[in-house]
Amino acid sequence: MVERRVLQLASGSPFLLHGQFAFQTKDLVLLGMEYINCGDFDELLQRKGCLDSPCARFYAAELVCGIQHLHAKGIVHRDLKPDNILVTSAGHLKIADFGLALEDIYGDRTASGYAGTPGFMAPEMLSGEEYNAAIDWYALGIILNIMVTSRSKYHRGRFNASNIEAKNIIKKLLREDPTTRLGVHGDIRAQRFFQHINWDLVEALRMRPPHIPVPSNNIRRGSRPFNLKRMEAAEAHHSAISADHQALFTGFSFVSTNWKTLDSTPAL
Repeated sequence: MVERRVLQLASGSPFLLHGQFAFQTKDLVLLGMEYINCGDFDELLQRKGCLDSPCARFYAAELVCGIQHLHAKGIVHRDLKPDNILVTSAGHLKIADFGLALEDIYGDRTASGYAGTPGFMAPEMLSGEEYNAAIDWYALGIILNIMVTSRSKYHRGRFNASNIEAKNIIKKLLREDPTTRLGVHGDIRAQRFFQHINWDLVEALRMRPPHIPVPSNNIRRGSRPFNLKRMEAAEAHHSAISADHQALFTGFSFVSTNWKTLDSTPAL
């Protein structure tokens, strides 16, 4: 239910994966999402290796917009990493996979619980302390470090004069004290690393992406119709969802406005 709500709220940002519809049957609960066919950001980084500062700045700016939209809605992602960021056919980024997201984390409100991916977790998460949206900014610091150095571990020796501004912003994002960490402390958009970024153009998707990807190999064979009967038949050996459990999904179904305006709807 959390993922369903986040997917619907995500429609307010082009840098988040959008939910197109959701519904349930006696056996299944299903989420329909945007079709993104150019793989994930991890695959792009593996192909490109270290990114120069303009490329890293472009991708970081789009991620900042997506993260800030989530946080403005009280949502903490908790599992930001390149594998959970998709690349569109136009070359833009979309944050995806909201299965570990938390809701209603506004202001000083905190949460607890161990969740995420080792290597991208903030120190307060690893030490079992209460945490807030600052954990997402720490993860962004790791992602930006990977962009610039191809390493997840920060080491000042891996930076040179051409990416000194990246080094400085990464240090601020990776501060151990979450109350002083960039993102929750200070204006991240005003950092020197982003001084040449026009945020209005970024948010309008009017900045030219540094790379235009090609569809993933496993997608080029073409799309297949969505067959609900076949999916239900595959689950026939499992017990139907009980009435009590069905009740947990009250209000689960929705259809987005964008989905209604598509020229053609996939066959069911």
